[in-house]
Amino acid sequence: MDMETIKTKKSGYELVKIPGGTFMMGSPKNEKGRVHYEGPRHKVTVPDFYMGKYLVTNKQYGLFLEEHPDVRKPYFWDNSDFNRPDQPVVGVRKMEAGLFGEWEGLWLPPESQWEYACRAGSATRYYNGNTDEDLDRIGWYKNNSGGVTHPVGQKEPNVFGLFDMLGNAFEWVIDLFHDHYHGAPDDGMPWFEGFSIFGVIRGGAFFVESQFCRSAFRSECRPDLPIDHIGFRLAVPAWFAEESGLAKA
Repeated sequence: MDMETIKTKKSGYELVKIPGGTFMMGSPKNEKGRVHYEGPRHKVTVPDFYMGKYLVTNKQYGLFLEEHPDVRKPYFWDNSDFNRPDQPVVGVRKMEAGLFGEWEGLWLPPESQWEYACRAGSATRYYNGNTDEDLDRIGWYKNNSGGVTHPVGQKEPNVFGLFDMLGNAFEWVIDLFHDHYHGAPDDGMPWFEGFSIFGVIRGGAFFVESQFCRSAFRSECRPDLPIDHIGFRLAVPAWFAEESGLAKA
């Protein structure tokens, strides 16, 4: 599928236009590896939006740090296992990911938009099938990563042209964590209601088993913890990208 792309002016971060639509969010009860907080499965309709083609890289985050010397460097910034320019930046707390987004005129995606973009019309465990062999082709995880993150964009993308949606590094989304989907928004908006102190991470990572890299898998994490397996990608509504001049109307 030939998708429209845009780039930001500051770091050259690339985003792909994702056409809006309706999908079933969450996992069916018979999906292998399912956990209870992936349900109940429910219908969500999302508007057109742009999603980062790749996870934000160390090179891009470094440009942000040059302009913001008061922002703490990622916890693993000097670790040679994680600091190559094209590896996803990790060790960034949720607040810091949000600051990078503000700098670029973007923000962390709502969880439902993340899953919609990841699935790209699929309903299987991974966006390209159900087996570990399928995951091998699209993501870095415990069986093939060698215990480290890898430069973005080396595996096969999904139908929307997004890379590393599964594996390599978990990704912050903007929502608060709930251990169920009862009462979750059905319009693609983030879910902030409730009293959780935890954020949501999606997508799996280089060190986890395949079951934790499924399209529906989600987990909780304290937003103030810098962790070596959590990075992020950014998004923006189509209407905002057009009004701000980032995209053509």
